[in-house]
Amino acid sequence: MSTTQQSAAESASVMIAKTAPPASVSIATIAGIQVSELVLWATLVYTVLMICHKALAFWRDLRRDHCRVQEDS
Repeated sequence: MSTTQQSAAESASVMIAKTAPPASVSIATIAGIQVSELVLWATLVYTVLMICHKALAFWRDLRRDHCRVQEDS
């Protein structure tokens, strides 16, 4: 991929990322969902994803340490 194509792809992705929040709020408002409710659900989903991410990282660390202990034995 050339530099120009890569730059254009990055520009398009940035543009989409910038328009996604206002568009999703507008669509939710039209669908009858209040913005406060949307923020509440987004926060809940984000919190659950972060908990899962940290639990997975913790599990991987424990597994890696367990493998090291077995190799040392």
